[in-house]
Amino acid sequence: MIKKLIVGFIALVAFYVVFVQVQVVITRQEKAKQVTGEKTEDSVHKVYSFQFAKYTPEGQKEIEIEGDSADIMADTVHLMNVMAKAYAEEVPVTVTADKGRYDKKENLIHIEQNVVATTEDGTRLLTEELDMHPDQHVIENEVNTQVKKDNINVEGLGARADTQLKKVKFKKNVTVIVQSSEEEGSGPTTITCDGPLVVDYDKNIAHFKENVVTQDSRGKLTANMMDVYYNRVSRRVSKIVAVGDVVIENPDGNKTFSDSVIYLAEEGRIILGGDTEALYYGGEGPEGLEKGIF
Repeated sequence: MIKKLIVGFIALVAFYVVFVQVQVVITRQEKAKQVTGEKTEDSVHKVYSFQFAKYTPEGQKEIEIEGDSADIMADTVHLMNVMAKAYAEEVPVTVTADKGRYDKKENLIHIEQNVVATTEDGTRLLTEELDMHPDQHVIENEVNTQVKKDNINVEGLGARADTQLKKVKFKKNVTVIVQSSEEEGSGPTTITCDGPLVVDYDKNIAHFKENVVTQDSRGKLTANMMDVYYNRVSRRVSKIVAVGDVVIENPDGNKTFSDSVIYLAEEGRIILGGDTEALYYGGEGPEGLEKGIF
């Protein structure tokens, strides 16, 4: 009887030892799985710093791009905190944005959210989306865009420009504001058009098309097309050449109609061209409205 009890006790102890060992193995396996899962999850969400530069066949730098990315080896690298430099004649435009992507095969950069492009001469382009074509030295978009230089602010829907922002085309719904100096106190000159507008910052001229309206404290000028010249020394509009259904209206309501007008702002002189006529108030109101020919 005692012998049977001893054998049973030994068997029970052996079973307990085996049970404990099995539990230890299972626990270790579960911990190993958890650790592996954590490592896998960490590796998926790990962010790397991405830096890339591309050169032309002649050895000139074409593009630099920096940002944070989770997959820098992909053909299309998605980036956060983007900084890109597009080079033309060794002079870059620096562009920053919250996020973007770089297509390595197409050599195309798309950036968005708080996009700011700045040139070395201080010209700034502000928008929410921008496509950069480094090999063509072109940047463009289809959304609202502003360009600021000196005392001129240009805004329009959709823009295309060279990477040095020397020439910018605004596609439609354009507004240009030229601020006057505090000494003049004459207020800003505002020019609007349906578009397009092409601004040549090197030549200080802007070509407006379709339903162009120029207005300041001295009156209003409307036309189908208008070339506006800017004097960078005086920081003022120096000349306007308007063509097609031109109307000049002064603050008193008097109007002049002509086929074309050359307005020499610095001389305070207007040259009318083609068929010309005028409507002006001879008295104090509409009853005194008269019609005359210049």
